[in-house]
Amino acid sequence: MKKKTFLSLVLAIMSIAILPSCDNGEYSPIKASTDSCQIVVSCVDGKGQDLLLDKEFLDAIKIEGDGSHSRIRYDVINQGEKKAILFEAELPDQSDMKWTNDHKEASGISKMTIKFKKDKLQLKCHIKYIANRPPAASGGKATIEEVQCNNKSYNRSGNAVYITLNMDKNGKLLK
Repeated sequence: MKKKTFLSLVLAIMSIAILPSCDNGEYSPIKASTDSCQIVVSCVDGKGQDLLLDKEFLDAIKIEGDGSHSRIRYDVINQGEKKAILFEAELPDQSDMKWTNDHKEASGISKMTIKFKKDKLQLKCHIKYIANRPPAASGGKATIEEVQCNNKSYNRSGNAVYITLNMDKNGKLLK
């Protein structure tokens, strides 16, 4: 009987010691200024008509961060004569960042999904982080360098990456 109690006690102590160290899969992004992580997306049909003027089309757009599994909020802005949606790229999880040897900079990739009426588009966002006080992983500045989607790469211009999507009124991407 003493042996069973002793084994139970040992198992309980091991569980307390081991369980907190297990990865619980929680999303933990780098803590950084994200002023330079904007993505601007415009949607036009085959004739160049602005699809974001259609309220039904616009209301069907949903953006989700793949790492956080949360909905990303966007704003509708005027971009010249057309409308565009503006949102911030989701930052990579801290564990996915690749640091330089001196720990002054890091880079990582986050993924986001934009859902339209009948189609969805995966965005692969290349993020660069510069620490204010190396080797700190917080308090620095994150900058989006490039977004890959639909077999194309879009580079940053200023503080944002600009993407124009050609699609039909049902949200299906045109080739």
